[in-house]
Amino acid sequence: MNRELRLTRAFVDLADTLGAYFDPLDLFARLSDHCVGLLAVDAVGVVMADARGELRTMAASADDLGRLDVLQVQRGEGPSVDCFRTGEPVTADDLRAGIRWPEYTAQALEAGYLSVHALPLRLDGTAIGAVTLANRRCDALPDGDIAVAQGMSDIVALTLTHWPAESRRPQDLLTSLQAAVSAKATVELAKGLLAEYAGVSLAEALEMLRRHAEREKTTLTSIARALAERTLVPEDLLQEATKRS
Repeated sequence: MNRELRLTRAFVDLADTLGAYFDPLDLFARLSDHCVGLLAVDAVGVVMADARGELRTMAASADDLGRLDVLQVQRGEGPSVDCFRTGEPVTADDLRAGIRWPEYTAQALEAGYLSVHALPLRLDGTAIGAVTLANRRCDALPDGDIAVAQGMSDIVALTLTHWPAESRRPQDLLTSLQAAVSAKATVELAKGLLAEYAGVSLAEALEMLRRHAEREKTTLTSIARALAERTLVPEDLLQEATKRS
Protein backbone atom coordinates (compact mmCIF):
# COMPACT_ATOMS: atom_id res chain seq x y z
CA MET A 1 0.00 0.00 0.00
CA ASN A 2 1.50 3.36 -1.01
CA ARG A 3 1.89 6.21 1.46
CA GLU A 4 -0.83 8.36 -0.11
CA LEU A 5 -3.41 5.63 0.36
CA ARG A 6 -2.24 5.00 3.93
CA LEU A 7 -2.55 8.72 4.68
CA THR A 8 -6.06 8.82 3.25
CA ARG A 9 -7.12 5.85 5.34
CA ALA A 10 -5.57 7.38 8.46
CA PHE A 11 -7.54 10.62 8.07
CA VAL A 12 -10.78 8.71 7.41
CA ASP A 13 -10.13 6.53 10.48
CA LEU A 14 -9.56 9.55 12.71
CA ALA A 15 -12.67 11.32 11.44
CA ASP A 16 -15.00 8.33 11.92
CA THR A 17 -17.53 8.90 14.70
CA LEU A 18 -20.28 6.73 13.27
CA GLY A 19 -19.22 3.49 14.93
CA ALA A 20 -21.46 2.32 17.72
CA TYR A 21 -18.50 2.00 20.07
CA PHE A 22 -16.64 5.24 19.41
CA ASP A 23 -14.30 5.94 22.32
CA PRO A 24 -12.02 9.00 22.73
CA LEU A 25 -9.23 6.96 24.29
CA ASP A 26 -9.12 4.72 21.24
CA LEU A 27 -9.10 7.88 19.13
CA PHE A 28 -5.97 9.18 20.87
CA ALA A 29 -4.33 5.76 20.60
CA ARG A 30 -5.11 5.64 16.87
CA LEU A 31 -3.60 9.09 16.42
CA SER A 32 -0.39 7.89 18.09
CA ASP A 33 -0.31 4.72 16.01
CA HIS A 34 -0.86 6.55 12.72
CA CYS A 35 1.86 9.09 13.50
CA VAL A 36 4.38 6.36 14.35
CA GLY A 37 3.40 4.32 11.30
CA LEU A 38 3.40 7.15 8.77
CA LEU A 39 5.94 9.70 9.99
CA ALA A 40 9.65 9.75 10.80
CA VAL A 41 9.08 9.56 14.56
CA ASP A 42 9.85 6.92 17.19
CA ALA A 43 7.14 7.70 19.76
CA VAL A 44 4.07 9.89 20.15
CA GLY A 45 2.29 11.21 23.23
CA VAL A 46 -0.95 13.15 23.68
CA VAL A 47 -1.90 15.49 26.52
CA MET A 48 -5.18 17.36 26.79
CA ALA A 49 -6.68 20.00 29.07
CA ASP A 50 -9.61 19.17 31.31
CA ALA A 51 -12.54 21.50 31.95
CA ARG A 52 -10.38 23.55 34.35
CA GLY A 53 -7.61 24.00 31.79
CA GLU A 54 -5.21 21.61 33.51
CA LEU A 55 -3.25 19.25 31.27
CA ARG A 56 -3.74 15.49 31.59
CA THR A 57 -1.92 12.66 29.84
CA MET A 58 -4.22 10.82 27.43
CA ALA A 59 -2.11 8.41 25.34
CA ALA A 60 1.46 7.43 24.55
CA SER A 61 2.83 4.94 22.06
CA ALA A 62 5.74 4.12 24.41
CA ASP A 63 5.75 3.81 28.19
CA ASP A 64 8.89 5.92 28.63
CA LEU A 65 7.39 8.79 26.64
CA GLY A 66 4.21 8.45 28.69
CA ARG A 67 6.27 8.90 31.86
CA LEU A 68 7.89 11.98 30.35
CA ASP A 69 4.45 13.44 29.62
CA VAL A 70 3.41 12.81 33.22
CA LEU A 71 6.59 14.54 34.39
CA GLN A 72 6.07 17.68 32.33
CA VAL A 73 2.41 17.93 33.33
CA GLN A 74 3.32 17.60 37.01
CA ARG A 75 6.22 20.07 36.79
CA GLY A 76 4.56 22.50 34.39
CA GLU A 77 7.66 22.35 32.24
CA GLY A 78 8.26 20.76 28.85
CA PRO A 79 7.57 21.04 25.13
CA SER A 80 3.91 20.00 25.35
CA VAL A 81 3.27 22.45 28.20
CA ASP A 82 4.82 25.32 26.22
CA CYS A 83 2.93 24.27 23.09
CA PHE A 84 -0.40 24.23 24.93
CA ARG A 85 0.23 27.59 26.60
CA THR A 86 1.23 29.38 23.39
CA GLY A 87 -0.88 27.46 20.90
CA GLU A 88 2.20 27.26 18.68
CA PRO A 89 4.47 24.34 17.65
CA VAL A 90 7.56 23.81 19.80
CA THR A 91 10.72 22.29 18.37
CA ALA A 92 13.88 20.94 19.98
CA ASP A 93 15.95 19.26 17.25
CA ASP A 94 18.73 18.40 19.70
CA LEU A 95 17.89 18.21 23.38
CA ARG A 96 21.59 18.02 24.23
CA ALA A 97 22.08 21.58 22.95
CA GLY A 98 19.72 23.46 25.29
CA ILE A 99 18.42 23.82 28.82
CA ARG A 100 14.91 25.10 28.15
CA TRP A 101 13.41 22.37 30.32
CA PRO A 102 16.21 21.12 32.61
CA GLU A 103 14.40 18.29 34.39
CA TYR A 104 12.43 17.16 31.36
CA THR A 105 15.52 17.26 29.15
CA ALA A 106 17.57 15.20 31.59
CA GLN A 107 14.84 12.55 31.82
CA ALA A 108 14.29 12.52 28.05
CA LEU A 109 17.98 12.01 27.34
CA GLU A 110 18.12 9.25 29.93
CA ALA A 111 15.21 7.56 28.14
CA GLY A 112 17.10 7.84 24.85
CA TYR A 113 15.16 10.64 23.17
CA LEU A 114 17.35 13.25 21.49
CA SER A 115 14.75 15.44 19.78
CA VAL A 116 11.11 16.37 20.29
CA HIS A 117 8.46 18.30 18.39
CA ALA A 118 5.21 19.36 20.05
CA LEU A 119 2.17 20.34 17.99
CA PRO A 120 -1.03 21.91 19.32
CA LEU A 121 -4.17 19.84 19.57
CA ARG A 122 -6.44 22.69 18.58
CA LEU A 123 -10.04 23.53 17.84
CA ASP A 124 -11.16 26.74 16.17
CA GLY A 125 -7.61 28.05 16.57
CA THR A 126 -7.52 27.39 20.32
CA ALA A 127 -5.18 24.80 21.83
CA ILE A 128 -6.97 22.17 23.91
CA GLY A 129 -3.86 20.00 24.29
CA ALA A 130 -0.65 18.99 22.55
CA VAL A 131 0.88 16.10 20.63
CA THR A 132 4.54 15.23 21.22
CA LEU A 133 6.59 13.62 18.45
CA ALA A 134 9.80 12.17 19.90
CA ASN A 135 12.86 10.74 18.20
CA ARG A 136 15.90 8.82 19.36
CA ARG A 137 18.02 10.76 16.90
CA CYS A 138 18.86 14.44 16.45
CA ASP A 139 16.97 15.57 13.43
CA ALA A 140 14.47 18.11 12.20
CA LEU A 141 11.23 16.54 11.04
CA PRO A 142 10.42 17.08 7.36
CA ASP A 143 7.92 19.88 6.79
CA GLY A 144 5.59 17.37 5.14
CA ASP A 145 5.56 15.16 8.24
CA ILE A 146 4.82 18.12 10.50
CA ALA A 147 1.95 19.19 8.24
CA VAL A 148 0.48 15.68 8.26
CA ALA A 149 0.81 15.36 12.05
CA GLN A 150 -0.83 18.75 12.57
CA GLY A 151 -3.64 17.85 10.18
CA MET A 152 -4.33 14.56 11.96
CA SER A 153 -4.23 16.33 15.33
CA ASP A 154 -6.77 18.90 14.13
CA ILE A 155 -9.06 16.14 12.89
CA VAL A 156 -8.87 14.39 16.27
CA ALA A 157 -9.77 17.60 18.13
CA LEU A 158 -12.79 18.11 15.86
CA THR A 159 -13.83 14.46 16.16
CA LEU A 160 -13.67 14.71 19.94
CA THR A 161 -16.50 17.25 19.94
CA HIS A 162 -18.86 14.48 18.81
CA TRP A 163 -18.40 12.54 22.06
CA PRO A 164 -20.42 11.95 24.17
CA ALA A 165 -23.04 11.41 21.46
CA GLU A 166 -25.59 13.66 23.15
CA SER A 167 -23.13 16.59 23.30
CA ARG A 168 -23.19 17.88 19.74
CA ARG A 169 -23.32 21.62 20.32
CA PRO A 170 -20.14 23.75 20.18
CA GLN A 171 -20.76 24.98 23.73
CA ASP A 172 -20.59 21.38 24.94
CA LEU A 173 -16.86 21.14 24.21
CA LEU A 174 -15.96 21.36 27.91
CA THR A 175 -18.31 18.46 28.57
CA SER A 176 -16.52 16.39 25.94
CA LEU A 177 -13.08 17.29 27.29
CA GLN A 178 -14.00 16.46 30.87
CA ALA A 179 -15.70 13.23 29.82
CA ALA A 180 -12.54 12.14 27.98
CA VAL A 181 -10.33 12.97 30.96
CA SER A 182 -12.66 11.07 33.29
CA ALA A 183 -12.64 8.10 30.93
CA LYS A 184 -8.85 8.08 30.96
CA ALA A 185 -8.79 8.06 34.77
CA THR A 186 -11.23 5.13 34.83
CA VAL A 187 -9.10 3.13 32.41
CA GLU A 188 -5.95 3.80 34.45
CA LEU A 189 -7.71 2.54 37.59
CA ALA A 190 -8.94 -0.59 35.80
CA LYS A 191 -5.48 -1.25 34.37
CA GLY A 192 -3.98 -1.07 37.84
CA LEU A 193 -6.58 -3.39 39.33
CA LEU A 194 -6.18 -5.97 36.58
CA ALA A 195 -2.38 -5.76 36.51
CA GLU A 196 -2.16 -6.34 40.26
CA TYR A 197 -4.64 -9.21 40.23
CA ALA A 198 -3.17 -10.99 37.19
CA GLY A 199 0.49 -10.21 37.91
CA VAL A 200 1.01 -8.64 34.48
CA SER A 201 2.35 -5.31 33.24
CA LEU A 202 0.10 -2.29 32.77
CA ALA A 203 0.53 -2.63 29.00
CA GLU A 204 -0.60 -6.26 29.12
CA ALA A 205 -3.54 -5.32 31.33
CA LEU A 206 -4.61 -2.65 28.84
CA GLU A 207 -4.45 -5.16 26.00
CA MET A 208 -6.63 -7.58 28.00
CA LEU A 209 -9.19 -4.81 28.52
CA ARG A 210 -9.17 -3.92 24.82
CA ARG A 211 -9.61 -7.53 23.72
CA HIS A 212 -12.52 -7.97 26.13
CA ALA A 213 -14.15 -4.78 24.82
CA GLU A 214 -13.81 -6.05 21.24
CA ARG A 215 -15.37 -9.40 22.13
CA GLU A 216 -18.23 -7.72 23.98
CA LYS A 217 -18.66 -5.17 21.18
CA THR A 218 -18.47 -2.25 23.56
CA THR A 219 -16.04 0.52 24.43
CA LEU A 220 -12.83 0.28 26.37
CA THR A 221 -14.19 2.89 28.76
CA SER A 222 -17.32 0.82 29.46
CA ILE A 223 -15.27 -2.27 30.30
CA ALA A 224 -12.93 -0.25 32.51
CA ARG A 225 -15.86 1.30 34.35
CA ALA A 226 -17.45 -2.11 34.90
CA LEU A 227 -14.20 -3.42 36.34
CA ALA A 228 -13.72 -0.37 38.56
CA GLU A 229 -17.32 -0.65 39.83
CA ARG A 230 -16.92 -4.43 40.37
CA THR A 231 -19.78 -5.35 38.03
CA LEU A 232 -17.04 -7.13 36.07
CA VAL A 233 -14.46 -9.09 38.05
CA PRO A 234 -10.79 -9.58 37.11
CA GLU A 235 -11.23 -13.36 37.22
CA ASP A 236 -13.47 -13.22 34.13
CA LEU A 237 -10.90 -11.35 32.05
CA LEU A 238 -8.07 -13.58 33.21
CA GLN A 239 -10.03 -16.74 32.43
CA GLU A 240 -10.80 -15.45 28.93
CA ALA A 241 -7.16 -14.59 28.33
CA THR A 242 -6.11 -18.06 29.52
CA LYS A 243 -8.62 -19.78 27.20
CA ARG A 244 -7.38 -17.82 24.19
CA SER A 245 -3.68 -18.35 24.89
